[in-house]
Amino acid sequence: MNTESISVIGTGSWGSALAHIMAIKGLDVCLWARRAEVAEEINTGHENTAHLRGIPLDSRIKATSDLQEAMKSDIILMVTPAQAMRSVLGQLRPYIRPNHTLILCSKGIEQGSMLIMSDVVEEILPNTQIAILSGPNFAKEIASGKPAATTLASISQDLAETLQNVIASEYFRPYVTTDIIGTQIAGALKNVIAIACGIVKGLDMGESARASLVTRGMAEITRLGIAMGAQPETFLGLCGIGDMMLTCSSEQSRNFSLGYALGQGEALSKIMADTNSVTEGVHTAKSTVALAEKYGVEMPICIGVDACVNKNLPINDVIKTILNRPLSHETRL
Repeated sequence: MNTESISVIGTGSWGSALAHIMAIKGLDVCLWARRAEVAEEINTGHENTAHLRGIPLDSRIKATSDLQEAMKSDIILMVTPAQAMRSVLGQLRPYIRPNHTLILCSKGIEQGSMLIMSDVVEEILPNTQIAILSGPNFAKEIASGKPAATTLASISQDLAETLQNVIASEYFRPYVTTDIIGTQIAGALKNVIAIACGIVKGLDMGESARASLVTRGMAEITRLGIAMGAQPETFLGLCGIGDMMLTCSSEQSRNFSLGYALGQGEALSKIMADTNSVTEGVHTAKSTVALAEKYGVEMPICIGVDACVNKNLPINDVIKTILNRPLSHETRL
């Protein structure tokens, strides 16, 4: 595996930030953009004005709209939205090689199939080596050089440790795990809980309510993760409670901000129309409810969020339903 170069598929805020920090540490970085004009802007102006306005990107980044060019690297960071992952993987198929490793950086569950991203890769590009990157990381902070840690998961410890050394920088620290299921479930479902926390903030229900949501929300996520084969301790790590703390407490979070606007009385259609970023929690909420039914897991908060964003139920009615559930034991997962 050539660890001197790396490609990033996707020029959203996170893809651009990852490309930037890899270039700063001296790697040859190829950044693939779906649109040629975005690649041109990055190559000539060294900025992604749509997603990281005001943050200069390292001049060593070579942006392209040619997928074949991007696939010349052995290590490929997949940073396309989760719901677009299958389509983009299909476009990669003609250029995939046995020595390619895909690092999946998108958090979400595919609608319809209810598959996590690693399973989507297995369907489209079987036998391709993969790893998962997921943690409490805001793109603008990482691109600005602020310190952070993240989870890097692979079923192969050797592969994870190799990639760990490739990705790590003096202020970006990946921690390795072999639990790819838990890492993906935690990263995807915290977006659903973040919407709930935003709603609580928008309704001015207090910090006690938000803290309760975070805690019980993590219990729901852990229940589902264990049912799907995850390791319980994963949810106490960076990709679990770490990412939950970040996403559920800051208006920098797209999902928290969406929930806040809902709590303030804005219509979902208007909120979605006003943003140029993907709010993955809306899609994940629907898939989570389906997974909860499949695995027989109680997930009242996630079901409530789905009712608000996908079934147009009144928020106050949903809150009353959750608060009127039978009392339970805290240690019960």
